[in-house]
Amino acid sequence: MKPLISVIVPIYNVESYLRRCVDSICAQTYENLEIILVDDGSPDGCGAICEEYAAKDRRVRVIHKPNGGLSDARNAGLDIMTGTYVAFVDSDDWIEPAMYERLLSQLVSFHADMSVGGIVVEVEQGDSVTTEKSVDYGTEPFSETNVEMMRRCLNSSWAAWDKLYKAELFDEIRYPVGEINEDEAIVLQLLDRCKTVCYTNEIFYHYMRRMDGQSITTSSFSARKLAWPKHCRDNLAFIRENYPELELDAAARYRGSLLWALTEIAVSEGDYSAAAQSLLKELRQNAAVFHKAPFHYPKDRLRLRILLWAPFPVYRMLVRWKGRWRHG
Repeated sequence: MKPLISVIVPIYNVESYLRRCVDSICAQTYENLEIILVDDGSPDGCGAICEEYAAKDRRVRVIHKPNGGLSDARNAGLDIMTGTYVAFVDSDDWIEPAMYERLLSQLVSFHADMSVGGIVVEVEQGDSVTTEKSVDYGTEPFSETNVEMMRRCLNSSWAAWDKLYKAELFDEIRYPVGEINEDEAIVLQLLDRCKTVCYTNEIFYHYMRRMDGQSITTSSFSARKLAWPKHCRDNLAFIRENYPELELDAAARYRGSLLWALTEIAVSEGDYSAAAQSLLKELRQNAAVFHKAPFHYPKDRLRLRILLWAPFPVYRMLVRWKGRWRHG
């Protein structure tokens, strides 16, 4: 009997995307799936669509729950999953038919705990969609240790959905409820439980970047987005305690999150003065290690110097005057 893969889909207000997403999961060449659709109190027709799929495919399980956010929805799926392996798909995205067959095959071949595939980003603006390849791991397929994977994540990014995991990695680990940037909050804990991670450039996952203001990643700045510096600070503490050889990598990411947040506040029309002062305090408390950590963006070195020596209103004036400093 082939091992069961649990696929968890958190769903909220994506009626126009949901069928494409679920169809792509149901059409997988690897058929031994447990498809967990988590209706997170969606106000549109998503709940009824979920029940429609459950009625025609015995592999589909549906959870209807009050709205609690993405993390809470993923956690609800994790709490009831029964698979040996687990994967996540965001409900406005879709996957290639061979995704789980190929990721599982490579996980077994490399004796890995986690298998990572290639993705493309689909950028939606009105009626047009542009596509770009966003992952290239170099020569592949290959595997690396959890420490090497941690370094890779600290120097790039992390997402839950382009991977297949051993389900046991999530024992007693859950996403932080009520916070965004939830993937980064638990990545190091997951990798700490791995010995080996394997990769392929083969494109399996289509990530939809929506420009309609409904996407968390493309919406305007708000206090919720301060979760990123918080998670980076926590990750630096974790690294210092458990993997000190990665301290400068974690420090560079933490520094980048602070500089990003302070720049976003500088161009925002909202009043985030208290948050700015708190972030500046963190920047100054860690100035020594931030100066040592590698700089991935040349302008970040200048940003750091200005923020350490000049009042924040001066930085805000400079950023607004020279808007091209923004990145992120």
